Amino acid sequence: MAQIPPDFRRITEDRIDAIFFRHLSSRTGLAIWLFGKAFTDCKLISVDSSALRKDHDHRRASGNPLAFGETDVEVIATIKLSNGNTARVGLLIEDKIDARQGENQGPRYRARSEFRQQTGSWDEFKCILVAPQRYLDNAYSAGDFRDHGWDALIALEDIAQVLRNDRASLEDIETLVEAVELTNAWNKPIPSAVQFWKELSLFQRAFHPDVPIFINRQQGAGINVWPSFYENQLRNNKREIRRKYIQLVHSGKSHLSLFVKNVRYEAFLPVVSNLIEPDMVVGDEGESWQSIQLLVPEVDPCLSVESQTEKLDQIFIAARRLYQFFIKNEIALLSIPKFE
Repeated sequence: MAQIPPDFRRITEDRIDAIFFRHLSSRTGLAIWLFGKAFTDCKLISVDSSALRKDHDHRRASGNPLAFGETDVEVIATIKLSNGNTARVGLLIEDKIDARQGENQGPRYRARSEFRQQTGSWDEFKCILVAPQRYLDNAYSAGDFRDHGWDALIALEDIAQVLRNDRASLEDIETLVEAVELTNAWNKPIPSAVQFWKELSLFQRAFHPDVPIFINRQQGAGINVWPSFYENQLRNNKREIRRKYIQLVHSGKSHLSLFVKNVRYEAFLPVVSNLIEPDMVVGDEGESWQSIQLLVPEVDPCLSVESQTEKLDQIFIAARRLYQFFIKNEIALLSIPKFE
């Protein structure tokens, strides 16, 4: 097998999974510490089982469209509660190094775990996200991780310290330390792109304050991951839950898309064909996401915002127009039959 050049070697999430599995398969120092962080005022009595990368699909049995997906590490244990009672609990762990979270990843963890609780796998559960501290800070700078399905955030740096205190394998400790180094990132920061995303946020607030954007800082300084628009008005709107099926995003190059999720193309096309306005087009058929698009000029995140203001103006104008189109036709768009 060809050797991987040193510049391209990196610590991957599967290696982190393996370390967790080794140290969470019995009542180790890490297991005691981690259960104490997840379940407050408890004492870990025993680890009953642990498993790596378990994939479950409970959508049909639970009736919950989010009850599917993979759990990186699953640990079932018995704990003693502060009132003296014992409980069988599940600890579900998702670990990241620099990859973006999947769509609804936290809520999907919760949906699967709630079904498992109903069917007797455990009495109580916690879903935690483990990642480098900078990843957690960027992802949830407002401290709103519980709104995204996670019971706790745990830094890999803290886990490395726990292993060090527990006199664990030096190799495991060094692997965790190397994993959090910026040089281990797959999507290494591009200074000009870092500056672009900062400037774009300022540009939006100054010139298009009525067109909110969500810049996912998990992207690092990637040049192909564009922000979404009107997130709190659409898929994250807690007062209008049905809008969770709608998202307005930039393609990364040539167009903006208003997505309607979980609908078939054959049901989507006849409805929107009678609604779309001049310059709007129906996107190519998707498996579960269908779209209405507006063409926009291509913008280069490696160049300054100042040098591309006219193009950016057109992007924000297009986003506003697609949002207003949705508001105008909300009943029709959300009435298209959905599948789960």
